[in-house]
Amino acid sequence: QKNTIYAFKKKGKYGNISCFRDGIAFASRKEAEYYDQLKLEKRAKLISFFERQVEFDLVVNGKKICAHRVDFLVSYADGRKEVREVKGFATDVWNLKRKLFESLFPEINYKVVR
Repeated sequence: QKNTIYAFKKKGKYGNISCFRDGIAFASRKEAEYYDQLKLEKRAKLISFFERQVEFDLVVNGKKICAHRVDFLVSYADGRKEVREVKGFATDVWNLKRKLFESLFPEINYKVVR
């Protein structure tokens, strides 16, 4: 089975080109390449497992403000969790959601991959 990226014809709003990897649609080539990196980390037992496109509700004082969908949620053998967000361009909305996330989930490290 080949591990080739097949690009869609249409560019995204921020110049990203969507593509497929292992039959999965990714928002950008960078994200698809990082997916491959995570597969290698899992194979090398650096991480236990990872999930794609995990959504967190951002709730303040019992009210859901919004949801924040992260590119990858990584889990380690010792139980730690880490968000890995692949970003080429950071919007104001994303920055706000990231800050809310970091305040509401201080136990989860938030790593931005550029």
